[in-house]
Amino acid sequence: MDDEDAAMWTGKASIQPGWALFSGTAGDHSLHRHHAVQLAIGLTDAVELRVGTGSLVRAPGIVIPADHPHQLTSGPNPLLLLYLERESSQGRRLDQWCGPGSRALMEAQCQRLVELLSDDTHGMLERAIASLLGSAPAASEQPFTDSRIQDCLGALPRPLPESLSGAQLAKKAGLSSGRFAHLFRAHTGMPLRPYLRWLRLQHALAAIASGLNLTEAAHASGFSDSAHLSRSFRSTFGIAPNVLLHPLLTLRANA
Repeated sequence: MDDEDAAMWTGKASIQPGWALFSGTAGDHSLHRHHAVQLAIGLTDAVELRVGTGSLVRAPGIVIPADHPHQLTSGPNPLLLLYLERESSQGRRLDQWCGPGSRALMEAQCQRLVELLSDDTHGMLERAIASLLGSAPAASEQPFTDSRIQDCLGALPRPLPESLSGAQLAKKAGLSSGRFAHLFRAHTGMPLRPYLRWLRLQHALAAIASGLNLTEAAHASGFSDSAHLSRSFRSTFGIAPNVLLHPLLTLRANA
C-alpha cells in the first residue's frame, strides 16, 4: 500500500438524522474530538486507537465517548464505524454505558453488532444498541439532564440561522443568560457556541453527501466560506472535508 492509498478513505457511509454509519478503510486523519459517541469495530482484525497523545488501545471493537480525543490508526483492514449524536436517546445511553474513557469490546459483542448493523431495516440501530447495553453493566455515573435544555435543543431550527445567540435561546427557555449557559454545558457537556458549530458540521456533512460542493455546503450550513468549513471539519473529524468527495467513498444522506 503506497502513501496515496493510505491517505484515502474508501467504502460507503450512510448519514442519517442523529447518526452515521461507515464501512470501509480509514485513511489518514489526525488526533481529534467530536460530540458523537463512536463505535469502532474491526471487520477482519482488531481496532487500534490512540487516546490523547499517549496510550494505544487494541481490541476487536472500541466505544469512544463524546468529546474524547482519539485517533484510529490507518491501515488496510476494513472497519465499521458508528457515530451517534450524544443528545439522542441511544447516544446518551451508550455514552453513559461507556463512561469517561474508551471501552474495549469483546469479539462476540462485535460479531453480534456487525450482524445487527448490517440489517438495513427499521429499528436496526435500537436493536444493536440494546444488544450491546444488555451485555455488560453500565458505568455508575449518571448523565445530567435538564428538560428545559432538552426542549430547547428539540426546537432548534434546521438548518441553523447564521445568527443565533445564547440570549435568544435563554429567553425562550425562561432562564437568565448565565443560568442557561450553566445548564446547557451541564446537559450537553460543551458550551453553546461549539455545540452550534457541531450541529452546523452535521448539516454540512449531509449536504455534501446529497451532492453539494464544499462552498455550497458551507453556505447552506451557516459557515462563512469553504475555508471556514474546512478548518472546523478538520479539528472535529481529523480530516479535510474534500476527503468526502473521493470517488472511492460513497455517501448517502437521508433527511
